[in-house]
Amino acid sequence: MKAKFFAFFMILAVLTVMAGGEAMALTKVNFQLNWKITGDHAAYYVALKKGWFKQEGLDVNIILGQGSGYTVKVLESGKAELGISDAPVPIKGIAQGAKIKIVGIIFDKHPNCMFFWKDSGITKPQDLVGKTVAVPAADGHKVMFPAFAKQIGIDPASVKFLNIEPAAKVAALATKKADVVFELYTGKPFMEKAIPADQLGAILWSDYGFKAYAHSIIARDDVIEISIRFIKSALKNAFFVNCCADTQVLRRWRGITNCLVNVKFKSFTELPLGRFPNFRVHGYLDF
Repeated sequence: MKAKFFAFFMILAVLTVMAGGEAMALTKVNFQLNWKITGDHAAYYVALKKGWFKQEGLDVNIILGQGSGYTVKVLESGKAELGISDAPVPIKGIAQGAKIKIVGIIFDKHPNCMFFWKDSGITKPQDLVGKTVAVPAADGHKVMFPAFAKQIGIDPASVKFLNIEPAAKVAALATKKADVVFELYTGKPFMEKAIPADQLGAILWSDYGFKAYAHSIIARDDVIEISIRFIKSALKNAFFVNCCADTQVLRRWRGITNCLVNVKFKSFTELPLGRFPNFRVHGYLDF
């Protein structure tokens, strides 16, 4: 009997050590978001909740963001391994020596947008001249504006910028602290909570020649293999998305981005691959 008890406890001890070994084998990964939590971040939270990251040996910590430029800085500082950033921003960073790479594309049509009150007289991007634009300093819009300004034929210095906190965009426009706020088009429903829809103007940069990939997953050069496991986890079996319920926004982006759209739900919804012909996965880049 003693021998049986001894054998049982030995097996239990071995299993405990093995379990502990598996837990210790997880690679810690800090994933820096580009912004506060929005619909296109749903895939990562679902993968976290369902344990898919752990299945790939990753212990993922998701950190709220402060803009695309901030994401690049955080990765450069070593405080995060992976993150989300507007593609032109890390491209600029790489040109300046940043040891990062773009490993995945999330949006293939750029959602950069300028929001304004319709009674401001703004009807086109060129009307920004002489206006005040509220945007965080590290926001992707701010980083990319000189290129967009050149594209539409205005001097970047002709626009006054008001540096604000990331969460202050809606308030800055609602109180008319600024003439214009730069925000993603997918943020339109948040704007409409403070500004009547029939009084809110919006102009997409992409409608005026700004043709570029948008949000991307970026990784430090030393964690490329980890990034592949991360993307595999986020896209496992199904793609999850939490899109706003605004049907006009959803119609505009249906089939254009890699987000699957379901106008019926306000919270993220499991959508099996194959049911949606417009779904496209670019995959990760070949280095």
